[in-house]
This record gives sequence, structure tokens and C-alpha cells, in this order.
Amino acid sequence: MSASRSRRRILAGAGGLLLGTAARLAPAAAREQIVNIGFAGGFGVKLQSNLSFGARDGALLAVEEANQRNIVIGGKPVRFALLVVDDQSEPNFARIAANSFVAANVSGVIGHNTTDTSVAATPIYAEAGIPQISPTSTGRSFTSRGYRNVFQLLGHSDITANHLADITEQTIRARRVAVLDNATQLGQSLAEGYIARLRQAGMTIVARESVGGKSSDFSATLARIKAANPDLMFFTAVGPQVVALVQSHQRMGLDCKLLATGGGVNLEFPRTGLYPDGSYVLLHGLQVERRPGYAEFEKNYRRKYESALTAYTMFSYDAVGMLIDAMRRVDSTDPKLLTAELHRMQYRGISGPIAFAADGSQVNPPYTLYRAARDIWQQARTFGG
Repeated sequence: MSASRSRRRILAGAGGLLLGTAARLAPAAAREQIVNIGFAGGFGVKLQSNLSFGARDGALLAVEEANQRNIVIGGKPVRFALLVVDDQSEPNFARIAANSFVAANVSGVIGHNTTDTSVAATPIYAEAGIPQISPTSTGRSFTSRGYRNVFQLLGHSDITANHLADITEQTIRARRVAVLDNATQLGQSLAEGYIARLRQAGMTIVARESVGGKSSDFSATLARIKAANPDLMFFTAVGPQVVALVQSHQRMGLDCKLLATGGGVNLEFPRTGLYPDGSYVLLHGLQVERRPGYAEFEKNYRRKYESALTAYTMFSYDAVGMLIDAMRRVDSTDPKLLTAELHRMQYRGISGPIAFAADGSQVNPPYTLYRAARDIWQQARTFGG
């Protein structure tokens, strides 16, 4: 498909959502103010391993619940509408999606779902003065470029790299480490930060590999890693790649432990799925039993949606909730006022406490380390929060 045809398809999709919203809400237009919130993610084929669907549905649930509260802003009842656009997890399409949201006069955007797409869209939102809250992007590059309108719900890659190195040295006690990334901005920056901290601690990097973000053939890469004889393999694969990588790891008989970050979590969580016992995954957020209101949130979500309930669902729900709470606090839907309020706020979400530093990154973000044992992910350590 050509870029121009793809662009028309995305804008047509966005227009369809806008027209549908207008048709459904026309009878109430005289008495209600319609407040548009954008959501951008990479959807493509609806696979269980695609985390964008759960993130979208978390945002939808937050919008539905807000509409049930009969919120009044600026003296008028408001009804929130979530405008969903598929950016195909590609930077060029993310820019097209961003322009469609600007044209729709959204008060804020939830997304995008990868660091690469979030970074690509940020200048467009910044020029329009629209706050951009990503519930899934963790690359340091998202919040390090001086834009005041960006907000990152998850701990950025520099923080994550510090925790990963600590886990490698103190918890797993590995000495020979293989590092594999998926050639994205996030994957490469996280891997390089992790390596730098491992070397400072005197550990040996026995293999350094990178694969394309959509590759599913790891045979040659894992053969080189196996020959290097590591104690531990760290990887930053996401979604469908995780399944293929873990399958290849077992099929090729690698004897090293696995350490993954949030994108590597399997959808069967808290069951371990294909992960062998002794694997580790570092997830953003508090463990379930420490999340305030999580039980009610989970019940409401599962009653309405079939997509997998993941940590990204929860963070997306909180992103919408925080944006709407900012509107209530300033009694306005003006994006510029919302950006200023988001910087001031301290919000208690399902994921835990949320507050932003001056650059828009999360202050003291919580993490939980899990270890696979007897087919269940069991809490091993916590950080932050």
C-alpha cells in the first residue's frame, strides 16, 4: 500500500469516528459540550499479543465511567468522546494521526504506544499546545527534548536500566550477560544504558545483538548467543516477538536465564505461559494487591471488554482519568491550561501515585520484579512508588 493511500485510510478512519460521535450525540448537542480525547496506538491484526487493544479499552472504560458522573465544566454538562486512530506503530503514520487529532480539536492525546511513534508526533502536539500523555512509551528520548506538553506515566529507560543492572548483579548474580534489543529507539537506548551500568559493576558482556522490530526468526542470533555461553540473556522484545523468542530459546536449548522488561510480559500473566521457571520480568507499576481500587477496576473491565487486561490497560485508564481530573480542577477543557495543571497535579490512580517532574517524566515510578516459579510469576522485588 502506498503512503498516500495509507494516509487517506487513516484520516478516513478518524473522520468516521468523528462523524459517528456527532451522529450519536446530536440530540444532546444543545445542552452538552462534547470534549474530544485522542487515543493513538498500533492496531493492525487483532492478535492477543497486541497490547494496543487492551490500552485502548482501558481508555474507553475511563471515558465511559466519566460520562456516568455527569461532569460539569465551565458551567456546562460535558460528554467525553474517545477518538481512536491507528498509527500502525510507524512514525510517519503517527504524524498523520497527530494532525488528525489537531484538526479534531482534542483536549488531550493518550499515546502513542511506542517511544518511536510518541517522539515522532510530539512536535505536532507541542505546536498546537495539546498535552500528550503516553501510558506505554518508556524511552528517555520522549521527555528529554524540552517539550513541556509531554507526560510519561511509566519510568523512563534511564531509571529502568539502573534497576535492571541492580537486579542482574544483586538478585540474579549473573556475571556473563548477553544483550538483545529490537532495534527501536527504546530498545537500543535501554540496552546501551544497561550495558554501561553492567560494565561499571565489573560484569562481562559476552554478546551484543539487535534484531528488527518485526523479526520472528531468532535462530542465527540465538546461535551466536549460545556460543558465547552467557549466564543471563536480557532482551527488549515486545508483543508477538516475545512468543517467538521464548520458543526459540527453548528449542535451541540455551542454558541461560531470561530477563525481560515490561513489553516482554506474556498475556497469560500471572501465569508464565512459555517462559521457563527461573525467568525474570521487570514490570512497571505496583503489584496487583497494592493497587488501590484494582479489584473493582478489573471486574468492570472484564464485564465490558474481551481484550487482554495488562498493565498497559491500567496505565491507559489512569492517563484518561488524570486528564479528565485536570479539566475538573481548572474548570476548562483548554489544552494549554490542562498542560499546566498536569505539571502541578498529584494523582492517585489504579497504577499507584502519579506526579510529573518538570520534563514530564514520572516522579519515583513504581516497578515490580517477578520471577517465574511453578508456572506462576511470583513477586521478587519492588522499586520506587
